[in-house]
Amino acid sequence: MYSKDEIRSYASFSKILKLLKKDTRFNQYCTQHIIPKGTVITSETSLKYCYLVESGYVKYNYTGDEYTKNFHIVPPGKLFNLPILIEEVPKQYTVTALNDVLWWQIDFDYMRKILITEDPKNYIMLNYALESRYDLFVLTKKYSLSSEDSIYFSLLRCVKAGIRTKPNEAQLPAVLTYDLLADFSYTSKTYTSDVLKKLREEGILVSSKKPWIITDIKRLRDLLGFDDWWDL
Repeated sequence: MYSKDEIRSYASFSKILKLLKKDTRFNQYCTQHIIPKGTVITSETSLKYCYLVESGYVKYNYTGDEYTKNFHIVPPGKLFNLPILIEEVPKQYTVTALNDVLWWQIDFDYMRKILITEDPKNYIMLNYALESRYDLFVLTKKYSLSSEDSIYFSLLRCVKAGIRTKPNEAQLPAVLTYDLLADFSYTSKTYTSDVLKKLREEGILVSSKKPWIITDIKRLRDLLGFDDWWDL
């Protein structure tokens, strides 16, 4: 049994990159790419690779007909498109760069061999599995929320991907916009704007300029009425 901090420490961006670079074939199978804002990559062109985000944010969208709005945001330092089982390589997805993104493109087979030889206790894969479980749980949970609660919930997810400036305050990712938050929350932009106005009036949100700031995380959680279960 592990603590979340223990698992995360072994699966940090720097640790993953260090393991990959231990192999002499690193430069052959791992390449660094700058992805301009708005770039869209589909499954047809990238099934051979997983990705490690160094900077920027990407939107990972499951694109089967029934999953059109099932997506999550991948923040800096995270892996994505890494199948736990060979038979579970995702067949339909779309990746969108929400701002200019710098990532490492890693060959599947190379990554598999590195994990077998350099991470025998499966810390990296275990951390990825836990994060994937959280993402799928969030997608399921959102369907049970009201429109207003869904916006609160999405903001708290953005807190998780943002920067804690104080124990009860956080800067949200600079890529966050009214349109993206509405998309995130399955609500209209007009309704999202109304809810954010209420949060500003209550002193919970500052959004006059980027980055947006949640000034009272506890009050936002209280509005949603949940405990800290989303903090994986």
